[in-house]
Amino acid sequence: MIQTFLQQFIPVMEQGVALAVPLGILLAILLRMNIFTYKTVFWRALSWGFWGSVFIIAVKVGTRNAVSREVFEGIAVCIAIFGELGLLALFFRKNQEKSVQVEKKLKVSILAVVIALFWYHGMEIWLLPVNIAITAVGDYFTLTVLMKSLGVVCGIGLAVLGGYLVHQAAAALYYRRLLFVFTVQMVAILLQQIIFITQILMARQFLPGGVLMQIMAPLIDRQSWFIFVVFFVTLLVPLTLFLQKKPERPADANPAQYRKILMQAQHKLRWGTATVFCLAFMVFFSSFGSVYANKTMELVPALPINAVDGKVGVPLSEVGDGHLHRYVYKASGGELVRFIVIQKGGSAYGVGLDACEICGPTGYYEKDGQVICKLCEVMMNKATIGMRGGCNPIPLEYKVDNGRISIAQASLEQERKRFR
Repeated sequence: MIQTFLQQFIPVMEQGVALAVPLGILLAILLRMNIFTYKTVFWRALSWGFWGSVFIIAVKVGTRNAVSREVFEGIAVCIAIFGELGLLALFFRKNQEKSVQVEKKLKVSILAVVIALFWYHGMEIWLLPVNIAITAVGDYFTLTVLMKSLGVVCGIGLAVLGGYLVHQAAAALYYRRLLFVFTVQMVAILLQQIIFITQILMARQFLPGGVLMQIMAPLIDRQSWFIFVVFFVTLLVPLTLFLQKKPERPADANPAQYRKILMQAQHKLRWGTATVFCLAFMVFFSSFGSVYANKTMELVPALPINAVDGKVGVPLSEVGDGHLHRYVYKASGGELVRFIVIQKGGSAYGVGLDACEICGPTGYYEKDGQVICKLCEVMMNKATIGMRGGCNPIPLEYKVDNGRISIAQASLEQERKRFR
């Protein structure tokens, strides 16, 4: 169950952090500018990005093929790249005087970055709970669904907490230091986005392979490491805060007033400390937690079995222990058709293919007396094995005679296409 929880918690947390951290730092910069309209534009963009990502997911699920995930995310990333470059250009322009034209460009860049990042990461986040609902197939009140749902909720919660802590720590930085941290964050994000766009263009054959493929291959293979780049860059926020000099005593401040200034500075340092602890927590789950979450369960080897007189027979003495038993029959076309047998209780047996309608021929394994799908980790109710629906094994008709479970050879031949 812990593994099931982590399989949802970790990806949601990572996508959420990649979204919340840069937005938290950006908000700190906008608040420092002390222009109310920038703050309004930011929150409006956040709302549009949230509801836009929800709408796109609803359309994708409802129409299946109307929204291409690759195309949509590619468009969102392109918009984000232009917005991020626009923000950096405006923040580092030579003439820092405010004008109507500059404000308009800054507002457009804020809208582009916030909305596009939310669309991209939002789709990645919302797809996980959608998949939970789809694989549950109406059977929502199970321990597996509960643990998966908790993983999603906790992942979102930790990402929001991390973004809030980073925002508070960033807000305590001097403006130049804050701008430095934001720039490093944007450069890291831009590199990841450029790799993503290049990968799409190469897959669509808009860009040639050859030398470019040799350069891109190791980067693409290590895309999962990007989250650690995000963590490292985020660590610059508290580190920069800790390295700030102690506030100087104003000329007109008395000792009591100066002590108050020092106490406020000390309070701000606590945001940095909290950010470090939160980051350490996230790094632990993204490293050691991921290893455990992605640990694959080895399936018990299926026992080969042959057909005699048009029937495949399994002795009851082999399967009367209440545990999962896997068998494999070699079909006429060479396909290895796997099926499972388990005693449900008394003279009732669950007999079905080692595959389901949803996950395909990925197989089942037994853990702590429960039958579990290897792909989606859904726990089967023994009583329902042999019935159609959900992630249950595709049922096979059988008869019990002469101390054997008999399955028609024709039934296995008919299902061989599932194991090609």
